[in-house]
Amino acid sequence: MLVAANPQHYGRVAQLTTVEAFSAALYVLGRVAEAERVIEGFAGGPEFLTINRERLERYREAAGPTEVVEAEKALFGSA
Repeated sequence: MLVAANPQHYGRVAQLTTVEAFSAALYVLGRVAEAERVIEGFAGGPEFLTINRERLERYREAAGPTEVVEAEKALFGSA
């Protein structure tokens, strides 16, 4: 789960724009510089990576889906 930074859904969990979701996928795959480049021209783009940095790092470090769920529970209280 990630928090949207786009103007339409700012602060809402899991209501990402396509570019936010794509940037997050790149980040989780370890392609951080590309994630930053993709989102930089969009409203709320750079802020999306800033407010989700801890989550994205935890997801990137997860070895599999079980660890992602564990990270979500730790970050949000429950998933």
